[in-house]
Amino acid sequence: MSSTVQPRIADWYAAIEESFAGAVEGQAIDESFRVAGAPVLLQVASERFHQRVAPAFGHLKDSSGAPPELTIRVWDTGGGAPPPLPEAPPGPRGTVYYSDEGGMRIAYLPHLQLLSVLDAERGVAWFWCARAEALPFWETSAPFRQILHWWFGPRNMLLLHAAAVGRADGGVLLVGRGGSGKSTSALSCLDSELLYAGDDYVAVSDADRLVYSLYSSGKLEPGHATRLPHLPRPAISGDGSEDEKAVFFVQDRFADRIVESFPLRAVLAPRIGGNTTHMIPLDGGAALRALAPSTLLQLHPAEPAAFGRMARLVGQVPTFQFELGPEIAAIPSAIERLLDELPAG
Repeated sequence: MSSTVQPRIADWYAAIEESFAGAVEGQAIDESFRVAGAPVLLQVASERFHQRVAPAFGHLKDSSGAPPELTIRVWDTGGGAPPPLPEAPPGPRGTVYYSDEGGMRIAYLPHLQLLSVLDAERGVAWFWCARAEALPFWETSAPFRQILHWWFGPRNMLLLHAAAVGRADGGVLLVGRGGSGKSTSALSCLDSELLYAGDDYVAVSDADRLVYSLYSSGKLEPGHATRLPHLPRPAISGDGSEDEKAVFFVQDRFADRIVESFPLRAVLAPRIGGNTTHMIPLDGGAALRALAPSTLLQLHPAEPAAFGRMARLVGQVPTFQFELGPEIAAIPSAIERLLDELPAG
């Protein structure tokens, strides 16, 4: 559920900066990354919060010294004052209050007390939560998705709810709703020669169809994690609830297997329950239906042109139903065979 609020944007900039500065414990922790080909500076107010959000970008560290095109300032209330928050009732779980007045885009989730703000003109974003230790697992595994979604749009990039694996000369997107087998398929490929770009979110450029890795994390239901013994120990083990997942950071064991980008060569829609693991040609419209809904529902709001851009992307590459049989080890070999058979380029 979404709603719109009209905060006093003219007062926000100074107040948000003051709240961030008041939360800095000694000196802000600055760390540079290269996200979807662009330098990004992360400024975190405390070490305890840094430990919650930085590991997901560990494979994208940037030592080039290039000036950042985006700076993200991250803090929690701690002993200081919170930033100015929208005056909005709590609403049911999942409610998002959104504003884009005055060139500043704001999304606030009152149920979780999470605030994301982007000032695209200044190239500065802010991410606040009430307490770093209470950050939900999906924000630890894939931080700042809302901010990156906003930032990518004018850069002709799409943030997609998809997994991606492949080789330097090209790879595949694995698309579908939660539970379709995306994460299991992607993480199984770490026990093969294939390279890993992500298990749940990636970015794709419109111009050249390059798939970019965003996060080094992987998420699985705790019971499923035992089926992939090659994975590192979970950084977050999950509490056994239906909503909680085990979170791994792939660079802890497979730092040399994470790829920053590769050309997109095919889109696969996994389906669990087959007798064998194999590919079936799939109509592009069906592949789009596997990709678009779960992506659009996670963006606040979805860009008006996002659906059309996804349709063009899917229409430019072969698409397949990826039947997943009982043998997990068969998944990477099936993808490798497909890449061998597809024409280059």
